[in-house]
Amino acid sequence: MTYQFAPAELTSEKSLWNVFVLSRRIRPSWVQITLNALAAILLTINSFLLQPSTASLLADARTWASNGFNFTITTLGFLIAGFTIFMTVAKPDMMLAMMDHLDKETGLPTLKKNLFTFMRVFIAYLVCAGIFLCVLLFCQPGGVVPSLVNLMPASDCVRNVLIKIGYVLLGSSFVYLLLMLKSFIFNVYAIVMNILRWEHSKASG
Repeated sequence: MTYQFAPAELTSEKSLWNVFVLSRRIRPSWVQITLNALAAILLTINSFLLQPSTASLLADARTWASNGFNFTITTLGFLIAGFTIFMTVAKPDMMLAMMDHLDKETGLPTLKKNLFTFMRVFIAYLVCAGIFLCVLLFCQPGGVVPSLVNLMPASDCVRNVLIKIGYVLLGSSFVYLLLMLKSFIFNVYAIVMNILRWEHSKASG
């Protein structure tokens, strides 16, 4: 079978950053945007309006960072292992045919569009794990961030604002990660259906 794309297109991305930049063409669903925004709004209301003390917010944020780091690393390991096994049973001829087809919505080859949906999940979990780790390493009592804040003018005000912003970001990240996991599960289903549709078209042809 003759393909229209150049072989070099298969390996044109040289880093995870290149994959991330291209994957931004895939727009999240309105449900994902709405739920993420709702979670952020509710956490913002709680931290800035309903909770006058930042001590409990800080304790929650540090607990969330610890739990979030364990959750992201554990889940990421399972996702990568499952993806690796899944890709070993994929049909190379189907994947090359998908590479030859352009997705109209994103302007990407259909193969890369489908794979980027998985990569976006991996990248999201990796970035969030990095954020949680930074909180664990640098935002503990006596850590780098609290020490630097103490050196600033109006340090109490700066500390309170940073705690509340961190509380909102860390809490929202759990909703974001859960929705990304939902997206991953659906994409597995969609790819399986595409494989079956490919086999059906070959049998019918």
